[in-house]
Amino acid sequence: MVFMFMEKIEVAIVGAGPAGLSVAKFLGENGIPFILIEEHTQFFKKPCGEITFPEIAGYSFHDFCDAGIEKELQHMCIHTKYGEIKAEIPVLILNKLKMEEEMARRVRKYGEILMGKKVSFIENGVLHPQKIKANIIVGADGVFSVVRKYMGVKEPKTGFAAQTYLKDVNMDEDCAHIILRDNIIKYGYAWYFPKKQNWNVGIGSFKMEFFKQSFPNFRKIGNEWRGAHFPADKPTKSYGKNAILVGDSASHIMAAAGAGIFPSMIVAKIASQFIGRFLEGKAKLRDFENEWKKEIGKQFRYSYLASINYWKILRSEYMRHIVLRRIAKKSRYFYKALQRK
Repeated sequence: MVFMFMEKIEVAIVGAGPAGLSVAKFLGENGIPFILIEEHTQFFKKPCGEITFPEIAGYSFHDFCDAGIEKELQHMCIHTKYGEIKAEIPVLILNKLKMEEEMARRVRKYGEILMGKKVSFIENGVLHPQKIKANIIVGADGVFSVVRKYMGVKEPKTGFAAQTYLKDVNMDEDCAHIILRDNIIKYGYAWYFPKKQNWNVGIGSFKMEFFKQSFPNFRKIGNEWRGAHFPADKPTKSYGKNAILVGDSASHIMAAAGAGIFPSMIVAKIASQFIGRFLEGKAKLRDFENEWKKEIGKQFRYSYLASINYWKILRSEYMRHIVLRRIAKKSRYFYKALQRK
């Protein structure tokens, strides 16, 4: 599609990951016109552990997307210098490519997805080079968001992670495994998540310097690594000018785990409901931030504080092990707290 003249539309969504696709899907179901723009020609280009919690803040992942769920596990196994800790925390293992492709199929019933069309900059509310002007712009374009730059919002702090797939891993396939050992990586963790046909394996740190130190040795276990920055901060301001932010662009993640798939989809649903009222003149832009904070802000805040306290206060690996062991004994309580609104 070539834009010879400026095209006007109600909503322009930049970025077709889980957040952007979710906004588009919910807008379409409510009859609100949109256009969704994605810089890549294929889905699932950002590396990811492909894992999420089944329920967060009163929302169920199954109600958002029923495609791409490969496994439902009931436990996480945390490996420290001092042993293995098994926690009763349910997680979903996803096929993120399948999930995004199915979401895109549903989105196309309602509106257009422009694949391989990068938004280079936004000026006076116009997306370039597409020359699209929207009443409201949704930034779902990741940690280095063009929309956030247009809004003048400060970038969140970031970490870096790399991911690959392995066929043979000598670990329990009924657990999602987290490696929290300084000799593997500092200020971060490695992961081994069992999928149907293989394992999603990766390593990441909240500080780039530690990733650079650790990755050369860890990468020897596999080939075809993919790497990317991820937000490692509390949520940013999520509104400004005629735009709002969802997902990684606003650091809508559970910072303690670096998990953002389902949280971003929850904020996307809140965004779609807000947009409907905004276009009718029944809401102001700042109301969006108040609404997602009311629904899921507590979970973001507690997860961020847990991350800060874990790494900055618990300097000893032994003390971290003791704390994690105590948390694991009450893991059902902590997960229920994550589930509740």
